[in-house]
Amino acid sequence: MPDRLQESAHLDELDLSLVNTLQIDPRAPWSRIGRALDLDPVTVARRWSRLTETGVAWITAQPGRAQISQGCLAFVEVDCQAGRAFDVANTLAQWPHVLTVDHTSGGRDLLLTVSMPTLPALSVYVLERLGTLPGISATRTQLGTHVFTHATDWRLRALDPRQRARITAERPVRSPSTPQTLTARDRLLAVRLGTEGRTSLTDLAEELGVGITTVRKRLALLIANEDLELRCEVAQPLCGWPISTTIWAQAQIDDRDALNRLLAAVPEIRACIGLAGGRANLLISVWLRSLPDIRGLEARLTSALPQLKVLDQAVSLRFVKRMGRILDPAGRSVSTVPMDIWSEPS
Repeated sequence: MPDRLQESAHLDELDLSLVNTLQIDPRAPWSRIGRALDLDPVTVARRWSRLTETGVAWITAQPGRAQISQGCLAFVEVDCQAGRAFDVANTLAQWPHVLTVDHTSGGRDLLLTVSMPTLPALSVYVLERLGTLPGISATRTQLGTHVFTHATDWRLRALDPRQRARITAERPVRSPSTPQTLTARDRLLAVRLGTEGRTSLTDLAEELGVGITTVRKRLALLIANEDLELRCEVAQPLCGWPISTTIWAQAQIDDRDALNRLLAAVPEIRACIGLAGGRANLLISVWLRSLPDIRGLEARLTSALPQLKVLDQAVSLRFVKRMGRILDPAGRSVSTVPMDIWSEPS
Protein backbone atom coordinates (compact mmCIF):
# COMPACT_ATOMS: atom_id res chain seq x y z
CA MET A 1 0.00 0.00 0.00
CA PRO A 2 2.74 2.62 0.67
CA ASP A 3 4.03 2.25 -2.94
CA ARG A 4 0.49 2.51 -4.32
CA LEU A 5 -0.18 5.57 -2.19
CA GLN A 6 3.03 7.22 -3.38
CA GLU A 7 2.25 6.54 -7.03
CA SER A 8 -1.18 8.17 -6.79
CA ALA A 9 -0.45 10.96 -4.31
CA HIS A 10 -1.53 13.59 -6.85
CA LEU A 11 -2.80 14.03 -10.38
CA ASP A 12 -0.71 16.07 -12.80
CA GLU A 13 -2.02 18.28 -15.62
CA LEU A 14 -2.08 15.44 -18.14
CA ASP A 15 -3.95 13.15 -15.72
CA LEU A 16 -6.61 15.80 -15.15
CA SER A 17 -6.93 16.52 -18.88
CA LEU A 18 -7.28 12.82 -19.64
CA VAL A 19 -9.96 12.36 -16.99
CA ASN A 20 -11.79 15.46 -18.26
CA THR A 21 -11.72 14.07 -21.81
CA LEU A 22 -13.15 10.75 -20.67
CA GLN A 23 -15.84 12.54 -18.65
CA ILE A 24 -17.06 14.00 -21.94
CA ASP A 25 -16.85 10.75 -23.92
CA PRO A 26 -16.00 7.73 -21.73
CA ARG A 27 -15.65 5.22 -24.59
CA ALA A 28 -13.89 7.46 -27.09
CA PRO A 29 -11.14 5.64 -29.04
CA TRP A 30 -7.60 6.37 -27.88
CA SER A 31 -6.85 7.79 -31.34
CA ARG A 32 -9.48 10.51 -30.88
CA ILE A 33 -8.42 11.20 -27.31
CA GLY A 34 -4.83 11.51 -28.49
CA ARG A 35 -5.87 14.03 -31.17
CA ALA A 36 -7.80 16.07 -28.62
CA LEU A 37 -4.80 16.23 -26.28
CA ASP A 38 -2.12 16.44 -29.01
CA LEU A 39 -0.56 13.21 -27.76
CA ASP A 40 0.26 9.80 -29.14
CA PRO A 41 -2.66 7.37 -28.55
CA VAL A 42 -0.29 4.85 -26.98
CA THR A 43 0.81 7.48 -24.46
CA VAL A 44 -2.72 8.31 -23.31
CA ALA A 45 -3.70 4.61 -23.19
CA ARG A 46 -0.71 3.84 -20.98
CA ARG A 47 -1.45 6.81 -18.74
CA TRP A 48 -5.05 5.67 -18.35
CA SER A 49 -3.90 2.14 -17.48
CA ARG A 50 -1.73 3.56 -14.70
CA LEU A 51 -4.64 5.58 -13.31
CA THR A 52 -7.00 2.61 -13.32
CA GLU A 53 -4.45 0.17 -11.90
CA THR A 54 -3.88 2.45 -8.90
CA GLY A 55 -7.62 3.05 -8.48
CA VAL A 56 -7.24 6.80 -9.01
CA ALA A 57 -9.73 6.95 -11.90
CA TRP A 58 -12.21 4.58 -13.45
CA ILE A 59 -15.09 4.38 -15.89
CA THR A 60 -18.34 2.85 -14.84
CA ALA A 61 -21.90 2.66 -16.10
CA GLN A 62 -25.01 3.41 -14.11
CA PRO A 63 -28.74 3.17 -14.69
CA GLY A 64 -29.68 6.28 -16.62
CA ARG A 65 -32.12 8.93 -15.54
CA ALA A 66 -34.78 7.34 -17.76
CA GLN A 67 -34.51 4.09 -15.81
CA ILE A 68 -34.37 5.89 -12.45
CA SER A 69 -37.63 7.65 -13.30
CA GLN A 70 -39.28 4.25 -13.80
CA GLY A 71 -38.03 2.87 -10.50
CA CYS A 72 -37.48 4.33 -7.07
CA LEU A 73 -34.51 6.52 -6.13
CA ALA A 74 -34.15 7.28 -2.43
CA PHE A 75 -31.81 9.14 -0.12
CA VAL A 76 -31.66 7.54 3.30
CA GLU A 77 -30.14 9.22 6.33
CA VAL A 78 -28.80 6.71 8.85
CA ASP A 79 -28.10 7.29 12.54
CA CYS A 80 -25.73 4.75 14.07
CA GLN A 81 -25.14 3.63 17.62
CA ALA A 82 -21.97 4.97 19.21
CA GLY A 83 -18.89 3.32 17.75
CA ARG A 84 -20.84 1.35 15.11
CA ALA A 85 -20.78 3.71 12.11
CA PHE A 86 -17.69 2.12 10.56
CA ASP A 87 -19.09 -1.42 10.73
CA VAL A 88 -22.49 -0.31 9.45
CA ALA A 89 -20.95 1.61 6.53
CA ASN A 90 -18.83 -1.35 5.47
CA THR A 91 -21.80 -3.71 5.66
CA LEU A 92 -24.07 -1.42 3.63
CA ALA A 93 -21.35 -0.88 1.04
CA GLN A 94 -21.67 -4.55 0.05
CA TRP A 95 -25.41 -4.27 -0.65
CA PRO A 96 -26.03 -3.88 -4.43
CA HIS A 97 -29.05 -1.59 -4.11
CA VAL A 98 -27.13 0.82 -1.87
CA LEU A 99 -25.32 2.70 -4.62
CA THR A 100 -23.50 5.24 -2.45
CA VAL A 101 -22.43 5.32 1.22
CA ASP A 102 -21.30 8.72 2.46
CA HIS A 103 -19.97 9.33 6.00
CA THR A 104 -21.04 12.90 6.79
CA SER A 105 -20.99 15.64 9.36
CA GLY A 106 -24.19 17.09 10.79
CA GLY A 107 -27.46 15.46 11.75
CA ARG A 108 -26.80 11.97 10.42
CA ASP A 109 -23.88 9.55 10.45
CA LEU A 110 -24.35 8.12 6.95
CA LEU A 111 -26.16 9.27 3.82
CA LEU A 112 -27.14 6.50 1.41
CA THR A 113 -28.26 6.63 -2.20
CA VAL A 114 -30.59 3.67 -2.74
CA SER A 115 -32.27 2.52 -5.94
CA MET A 116 -35.10 -0.01 -5.94
CA PRO A 117 -37.54 -1.29 -8.58
CA THR A 118 -40.68 -0.22 -6.67
CA LEU A 119 -41.87 1.71 -3.62
CA PRO A 120 -43.05 -1.47 -1.83
CA ALA A 121 -39.59 -2.96 -2.37
CA LEU A 122 -38.05 0.18 -0.86
CA SER A 123 -40.36 -0.11 2.15
CA VAL A 124 -39.31 -3.70 2.76
CA TYR A 125 -35.66 -2.73 2.33
CA VAL A 126 -35.82 0.11 4.84
CA LEU A 127 -38.01 -1.61 7.42
CA GLU A 128 -36.79 -5.20 7.29
CA ARG A 129 -33.16 -4.86 6.23
CA LEU A 130 -31.91 -1.44 7.31
CA GLY A 131 -34.23 -1.32 10.31
CA THR A 132 -32.93 -4.60 11.72
CA LEU A 133 -29.23 -4.18 10.91
CA PRO A 134 -27.16 -4.19 14.13
CA GLY A 135 -25.71 -0.76 14.85
CA ILE A 136 -28.45 1.32 13.21
CA SER A 137 -30.59 3.38 15.58
CA ALA A 138 -32.76 5.36 13.13
CA THR A 139 -33.33 6.08 9.44
CA ARG A 140 -35.09 8.83 7.47
CA THR A 141 -36.00 8.44 3.81
CA GLN A 142 -36.68 10.93 1.04
CA LEU A 143 -37.53 10.07 -2.55
CA GLY A 144 -35.86 11.48 -5.64
CA THR A 145 -38.54 12.75 -8.01
CA HIS A 146 -36.48 14.23 -10.82
CA VAL A 147 -32.81 14.37 -11.79
CA PHE A 148 -32.05 17.91 -12.97
CA THR A 149 -28.35 17.19 -13.23
CA HIS A 150 -25.98 14.64 -11.73
CA ALA A 151 -22.33 13.63 -11.68
CA THR A 152 -22.39 12.25 -15.23
CA ASP A 153 -22.74 15.88 -16.39
CA TRP A 154 -20.03 17.34 -14.12
CA ARG A 155 -16.57 18.18 -15.49
CA LEU A 156 -13.14 18.89 -14.01
CA ARG A 157 -12.71 21.85 -16.42
CA ALA A 158 -9.08 20.91 -17.08
CA LEU A 159 -9.31 21.20 -20.90
CA ASP A 160 -8.80 24.36 -22.92
CA PRO A 161 -11.58 25.37 -25.37
CA ARG A 162 -9.81 23.83 -28.36
CA GLN A 163 -9.32 20.46 -26.64
CA ARG A 164 -12.89 20.47 -25.40
CA ALA A 165 -14.25 21.24 -28.86
CA ARG A 166 -12.25 18.40 -30.41
CA ILE A 167 -13.58 15.72 -28.08
CA THR A 168 -17.12 17.14 -27.88
CA ALA A 169 -17.56 17.24 -31.65
CA GLU A 170 -17.74 13.46 -31.96
CA ARG A 171 -19.50 12.67 -28.69
CA PRO A 172 -22.60 10.45 -29.03
CA VAL A 173 -25.78 12.52 -29.11
CA ARG A 174 -28.45 11.97 -26.46
CA SER A 175 -32.03 11.78 -27.70
CA PRO A 176 -34.09 10.68 -24.69
CA SER A 177 -37.55 9.31 -25.36
CA THR A 178 -39.88 7.02 -23.43
CA PRO A 179 -37.88 4.81 -21.03
CA GLN A 180 -37.52 1.27 -22.34
CA THR A 181 -38.20 -1.93 -20.52
CA LEU A 182 -34.74 -3.41 -20.46
CA THR A 183 -34.24 -6.99 -21.50
CA ALA A 184 -32.26 -9.46 -19.43
CA ARG A 185 -29.40 -9.00 -21.90
CA ASP A 186 -29.57 -5.20 -21.50
CA ARG A 187 -29.27 -5.60 -17.75
CA LEU A 188 -26.27 -7.90 -18.13
CA LEU A 189 -24.71 -5.30 -20.41
CA ALA A 190 -25.33 -2.54 -17.86
CA VAL A 191 -23.91 -4.58 -14.97
CA ARG A 192 -20.83 -5.56 -17.00
CA LEU A 193 -20.10 -1.97 -17.99
CA GLY A 194 -20.66 -0.94 -14.38
CA THR A 195 -17.58 -2.98 -13.55
CA GLU A 196 -15.48 -1.69 -16.47
CA GLY A 197 -17.01 0.98 -18.67
CA ARG A 198 -14.46 0.61 -21.48
CA THR A 199 -14.92 -3.14 -21.93
CA SER A 200 -14.42 -3.82 -25.65
CA LEU A 201 -17.33 -4.62 -27.94
CA THR A 202 -15.64 -7.93 -28.73
CA ASP A 203 -15.59 -8.95 -25.06
CA LEU A 204 -19.15 -7.72 -24.50
CA ALA A 205 -20.42 -9.66 -27.51
CA GLU A 206 -18.71 -12.83 -26.33
CA GLU A 207 -20.05 -12.54 -22.78
CA LEU A 208 -23.59 -11.80 -23.96
CA GLY A 209 -23.56 -14.41 -26.71
CA VAL A 210 -24.46 -12.03 -29.55
CA GLY A 211 -22.68 -10.39 -32.47
CA ILE A 212 -20.53 -7.27 -32.21
CA THR A 213 -22.90 -5.30 -34.44
CA THR A 214 -25.84 -6.15 -32.16
CA VAL A 215 -23.94 -4.99 -29.07
CA ARG A 216 -22.78 -1.79 -30.77
CA LYS A 217 -26.30 -0.82 -31.88
CA ARG A 218 -27.96 -1.72 -28.59
CA LEU A 219 -25.37 0.10 -26.50
CA ALA A 220 -25.67 3.21 -28.65
CA LEU A 221 -29.47 3.14 -28.28
CA LEU A 222 -29.37 2.71 -24.50
CA ILE A 223 -26.94 5.62 -24.12
CA ALA A 224 -28.82 7.89 -26.53
CA ASN A 225 -32.09 7.24 -24.69
CA GLU A 226 -30.43 7.79 -21.27
CA ASP A 227 -31.39 4.30 -20.15
CA LEU A 228 -27.68 3.76 -19.45
CA GLU A 229 -25.11 6.43 -18.61
CA LEU A 230 -21.34 6.04 -18.72
CA ARG A 231 -19.35 7.94 -16.17
CA CYS A 232 -15.66 8.67 -15.62
CA GLU A 233 -14.88 9.01 -11.93
CA VAL A 234 -11.75 10.17 -10.12
CA ALA A 235 -10.46 9.93 -6.56
CA GLN A 236 -11.89 13.15 -5.17
CA PRO A 237 -9.13 14.00 -2.64
CA LEU A 238 -6.52 13.83 -5.42
CA CYS A 239 -8.18 15.87 -8.18
CA GLY A 240 -8.18 19.38 -6.75
CA TRP A 241 -11.81 19.26 -5.57
CA PRO A 242 -11.49 17.46 -2.20
CA ILE A 243 -14.54 18.87 -0.40
CA SER A 244 -18.03 17.50 -0.98
CA THR A 245 -21.08 19.05 0.65
CA THR A 246 -24.75 18.12 0.42
CA ILE A 247 -27.48 20.73 0.82
CA TRP A 248 -31.17 20.19 1.49
CA ALA A 249 -33.22 23.16 0.29
CA GLN A 250 -36.67 24.46 -0.57
CA ALA A 251 -37.22 26.13 -3.95
CA GLN A 252 -39.69 26.55 -6.77
CA ILE A 253 -38.45 23.55 -8.72
CA ASP A 254 -41.17 23.90 -11.36
CA ASP A 255 -39.31 26.97 -12.65
CA ARG A 256 -36.82 25.20 -14.92
CA ASP A 257 -35.35 28.46 -16.23
CA ALA A 258 -34.50 29.51 -12.67
CA LEU A 259 -32.91 26.14 -11.94
CA ASN A 260 -30.89 26.37 -15.13
CA ARG A 261 -29.63 29.79 -14.05
CA LEU A 262 -28.63 28.29 -10.70
CA LEU A 263 -26.67 25.49 -12.37
CA ALA A 264 -24.95 27.98 -14.67
CA ALA A 265 -24.08 30.38 -11.84
CA VAL A 266 -22.68 27.70 -9.52
CA PRO A 267 -20.76 25.27 -11.77
CA GLU A 268 -19.44 23.44 -8.72
CA ILE A 269 -22.88 21.81 -8.39
CA ARG A 270 -22.34 18.12 -9.13
CA ALA A 271 -25.93 16.93 -8.66
CA CYS A 272 -29.32 18.60 -8.31
CA ILE A 273 -32.28 16.33 -7.61
CA GLY A 274 -35.90 17.02 -6.76
CA LEU A 275 -37.12 15.46 -3.50
CA ALA A 276 -40.39 14.34 -1.92
CA GLY A 277 -41.18 13.08 1.56
CA GLY A 278 -39.77 15.83 3.76
CA ARG A 279 -39.45 19.59 4.19
CA ALA A 280 -36.76 19.85 1.54
CA ASN A 281 -37.76 19.49 -2.10
CA LEU A 282 -34.27 19.85 -3.53
CA LEU A 283 -31.00 18.04 -2.85
CA ILE A 284 -27.85 19.74 -4.11
CA SER A 285 -24.40 18.13 -4.08
CA VAL A 286 -21.41 20.43 -4.53
CA TRP A 287 -17.67 19.78 -4.93
CA LEU A 288 -15.39 22.54 -3.63
CA ARG A 289 -11.66 23.22 -3.54
CA SER A 290 -11.40 23.97 0.20
CA LEU A 291 -13.42 24.04 3.41
CA PRO A 292 -13.44 27.87 3.58
CA ASP A 293 -15.30 27.85 0.24
CA ILE A 294 -18.33 26.46 2.09
CA ARG A 295 -18.72 29.77 3.90
CA GLY A 296 -19.88 31.68 0.84
CA LEU A 297 -21.72 28.82 -0.84
CA GLU A 298 -25.17 29.53 0.59
CA ALA A 299 -24.91 33.18 -0.44
CA ARG A 300 -23.94 32.17 -3.97
CA LEU A 301 -26.87 29.77 -4.21
CA THR A 302 -29.43 32.27 -2.97
CA SER A 303 -27.95 35.01 -5.16
CA ALA A 304 -28.47 32.82 -8.22
CA LEU A 305 -31.91 31.65 -7.04
CA PRO A 306 -33.31 34.18 -4.52
CA GLN A 307 -36.33 32.05 -3.58
CA LEU A 308 -34.09 29.13 -2.52
CA LYS A 309 -33.97 28.45 1.22
CA VAL A 310 -31.22 26.25 2.65
CA LEU A 311 -32.63 23.92 5.34
CA ASP A 312 -29.65 21.72 6.17
CA GLN A 313 -26.11 21.02 5.07
CA ALA A 314 -23.64 18.17 5.55
CA VAL A 315 -19.96 17.88 4.67
CA SER A 316 -18.70 14.50 3.52
CA LEU A 317 -15.98 13.18 5.77
CA ARG A 318 -15.42 10.20 3.49
CA PHE A 319 -17.16 8.31 0.71
CA VAL A 320 -17.07 4.61 1.58
CA LYS A 321 -18.82 3.77 -1.69
CA ARG A 322 -19.69 5.77 -4.78
CA MET A 323 -21.99 4.38 -7.47
CA GLY A 324 -21.05 0.76 -6.95
CA ARG A 325 -17.34 1.32 -6.24
CA ILE A 326 -15.83 0.60 -2.83
CA LEU A 327 -13.34 3.36 -2.02
CA ASP A 328 -10.35 3.50 0.30
CA PRO A 329 -9.75 6.48 2.64
CA ALA A 330 -7.92 8.31 -0.18
CA GLY A 331 -10.99 8.00 -2.42
CA ARG A 332 -9.45 5.37 -4.72
CA SER A 333 -11.47 2.49 -6.12
CA VAL A 334 -10.54 -0.87 -4.62
CA SER A 335 -13.44 -3.11 -5.69
CA THR A 336 -16.86 -3.16 -7.34
CA VAL A 337 -20.34 -4.18 -6.17
CA PRO A 338 -22.42 -4.62 -9.35
CA MET A 339 -25.46 -2.33 -9.54
CA ASP A 340 -28.52 -4.31 -10.61
CA ILE A 341 -31.26 -1.91 -9.56
CA TRP A 342 -33.92 -3.83 -11.46
CA SER A 343 -33.74 -6.97 -9.33
CA GLU A 344 -35.78 -7.54 -6.22
CA PRO A 345 -33.43 -7.46 -3.21
CA SER A 346 -32.87 -10.79 -1.53
